[in-house]
Amino acid sequence: MTRPRTVISVGALTLALTTLIAFPLSHRAAAQEPATVTTPITRYVPDDALATMILSPSSWFENPMIEMFPIEILRVQMSEQFGIDPFDIDEVKMVVALDPQTMQPLVGVVISLSAAPDYALLREAIDAAADPVQIDGHEAYVIDGPPGSVISQIDEQTLFVGTANYMRPMLNAENGTGELPSLLQTMTHQSGLTIAMVTEQVRPILSGVAMQGAGNLAPDLQPLAQIPGLTDAIKVHVDFGEGSGALRLALVGTDEVAAQRIESILIDSIVAARVLAIAEINRSLANSDQSQAMREATDRYANRMADMITKNLKPTLRGDEVAIEVESSVSVATTGVLVGLLLPAVQAARQAARRMSSSNNIKQIMLAMHNYHSAYRQLPKSAITDDDGKPLLSWRVAILPFIEEQALYQKFHLDEPWDSEHNLPLAKELPAVYQSPGVTLGPGMTVMQAVVGEDMGMRPLEKTAFRDFLDGLSNSALILEVNAEAAVIWSKPEDIEIDKANPLQHLGKLREGGFHIGMADGAVRFFTNSTGPEFFLRLLTRAGKETIDHDQW
Repeated sequence: MTRPRTVISVGALTLALTTLIAFPLSHRAAAQEPATVTTPITRYVPDDALATMILSPSSWFENPMIEMFPIEILRVQMSEQFGIDPFDIDEVKMVVALDPQTMQPLVGVVISLSAAPDYALLREAIDAAADPVQIDGHEAYVIDGPPGSVISQIDEQTLFVGTANYMRPMLNAENGTGELPSLLQTMTHQSGLTIAMVTEQVRPILSGVAMQGAGNLAPDLQPLAQIPGLTDAIKVHVDFGEGSGALRLALVGTDEVAAQRIESILIDSIVAARVLAIAEINRSLANSDQSQAMREATDRYANRMADMITKNLKPTLRGDEVAIEVESSVSVATTGVLVGLLLPAVQAARQAARRMSSSNNIKQIMLAMHNYHSAYRQLPKSAITDDDGKPLLSWRVAILPFIEEQALYQKFHLDEPWDSEHNLPLAKELPAVYQSPGVTLGPGMTVMQAVVGEDMGMRPLEKTAFRDFLDGLSNSALILEVNAEAAVIWSKPEDIEIDKANPLQHLGKLREGGFHIGMADGAVRFFTNSTGPEFFLRLLTRAGKETIDHDQW
């Protein structure tokens, strides 16, 4: 009988290896425990390398938390499917560089073993090519993954997985003089996880991405975006001993002044993050049905844990290096319990981040609406239509040039419907501002929808200008964040239908406590479910002459 074959990509294989390394069995038999072989820290690290990750599990064997994991089962699965016993893995070293011609990433992983793997089974499992190619005197096999990915058995106990044209530089590298090897020579690695990265070559890219994403952060956290531009290198070490753990994160500044600025930003941001997290927890508690005593107890616990975390994360400055060091003698199992107790606070902070990101997306939509109005003296129509007035494409397509998506806009045939043979594939290219973080939707689906009606928001398929909002732009809703079940394909000319008898239908379940509204003046407000449908109805009309009490928000 033919054994079923498992086909897996190089990325999945590497993930499986590193996952199993992270959870070794503390009670493996002494007969199966050969001496750990660790390569010199600069071995396999070429001079042009940007980053490396070195993973060695030797000090993690005695961790009491490991006994809770089904390692026996995972060990058999790994051996049967990939021909590698995870207990035989001594070290995994991953190195990343950039091709100087194409600026594409070059990646290589060297896996050092204490016993030979079943190499034929491994190649079969990852669907390696049948015929080998020669690279620097070694047989290599092309595998699924980024272009040029190969696997090679360097010797009985060493494997290489990665980009073919980076195999020779890695195998020949030892005691280099480049930036990363020089940085590694200032570090030590005996066990656990070590990460090192030099940033000079990619600093402009990292800094640009960080500054571009700063708008997604709370104002007090936005200075964090300056850190990539101030940083020359990053060093991380994580280890778990017998029931204890240690983490060290260090940022090396471009000079001592830059390091001082990094320290200041980190200190201020840690304090700001604490305030934001506690505020979000309190907001969630206010909207919950818990008793007052339970709310006060949760608040006290959240503050106590926040104080503990803030104290442990305090950075220290030494010359041009800023480090955050956390060491704990508390058992990992106990730490796991503490983390479990802290999950409500962590979840609240995560919800706050998602709400903030979604609010920023709506703000970008509102800014695009205003820029569109400035250019055409009207809002976009609720749909792009043909000459006979038949809806073809959504208003979301019409404002693409105003959300920095001109290239995508030009791909559309504006005289064809959204599901035409040409336009339908574009429905999968969902712009970032139409996404809603933390919400799982189908491809191309969005919950960002417009208020459309004869007396509210945009007039259906007709011209609407800001002068038509007689109630005032700050009192009139224009964009809504609807429930997931009401999501639509972003390029389709479709939006939520408001039922005045039940105006909150399809609203208020996307996020805990309420939903976001983009007001016609460009402001983004969070409408709480406790506010009620009557107030929401007054926000919908553009010229209803109702009184709006903003204290009700």
